[in-house]
Amino acid sequence: MDEKEVVLKALEQVDKWYVHLAGINGETLLIVSKKPVPESLVVEGKAYKVKYYDPDQYIEAIKRDENEFRGYRVYYFIKLYMRKVLEVLAQMELESMSPESGP
Repeated sequence: MDEKEVVLKALEQVDKWYVHLAGINGETLLIVSKKPVPESLVVEGKAYKVKYYDPDQYIEAIKRDENEFRGYRVYYFIKLYMRKVLEVLAQMELESMSPESGP
């Protein structure tokens, strides 16, 4: 079973209507949802740890560490929310490229 199938089958076990973004990195599923999800899910007999974020908390988490997004392969998202995530990442990239203002 490929990673995309694992993510989609895992989402069948949660209230998908509240999920904004979902991805995977090895044995860990990333689920960003308005409604809390279990700490682990079993897909096809294999247990996966779940890293859960509320949508607003997730934006703050990627501002602190962009690997909270880049470390996962995202297979499910709501377009409007993904646009917001990508805008935050683009802004962070621009800030890192701009010369620091000195005295």
